[in-house]
Amino acid sequence: MLSWEEAQSFNRLAELYDRLGELTDDRVAAWLPSVLPVGVPAARGPDAPADSRATGKALDLGCGAGRHAVVLAEYFEHVDAVDLSGAMIRLARRKRARGNISYLESDLRDLDGQYAFVLSSATLHHVPDLPDALRQIRGLIAPGGRAALVDTVSARPANPRWWLYGGEIRKFLRNLVRRGPAEAWEIFRLSTGRWLDHRVSDRYLSREQFERVYAEAFPGATFTRVGSAHAMIWDHPQSR
Repeated sequence: MLSWEEAQSFNRLAELYDRLGELTDDRVAAWLPSVLPVGVPAARGPDAPADSRATGKALDLGCGAGRHAVVLAEYFEHVDAVDLSGAMIRLARRKRARGNISYLESDLRDLDGQYAFVLSSATLHHVPDLPDALRQIRGLIAPGGRAALVDTVSARPANPRWWLYGGEIRKFLRNLVRRGPAEAWEIFRLSTGRWLDHRVSDRYLSREQFERVYAEAFPGATFTRVGSAHAMIWDHPQSR
């Protein structure tokens, strides 16, 4: 799903990326239970017994270090969590292993089967052919299943380093008050080093482009904001 170059970049950044995720709010993880397909016990809570999970499988595309896969594992019988970065998959297996999660170093093009729920978060802006990737994702959704595809959008296709750095300075000042100097400095240090180099290379759709491109592959989809990101939600019609 990612280019080889992108996968290599995440291989080098895996530990940094995961630590930054531990220190910052994960809006997608908090939002996920609210968009599970009909029939999934979203109000069940993490302490309910495993046999109360929904039957069927979920797929986390571009799973990274497994933060969202472990959320899905609370609600589904099984989760396939897929990433092209071997370092990310090894980190996920080490830190977020669950009996009902399979962490797979694989490409979207190598997947088959049908899933009750397909998630992708902060991944699809990396793919070289987005319309083709969206068509392939649609083919993985079972009748009656749902896709939730979340990604960064930006008014600029690429954000210059000075603009990104300025944003991190503003976050640092807010975090000094909210989190204290030690944590604020760690977040700033991680966000303005090699991770900033990676972000400078990212290319994004605008909010309007996102909705147009995704709606072409998923007619009838709905769209919503998730923090500063944008999300598409699409339900596969039930078989007749």
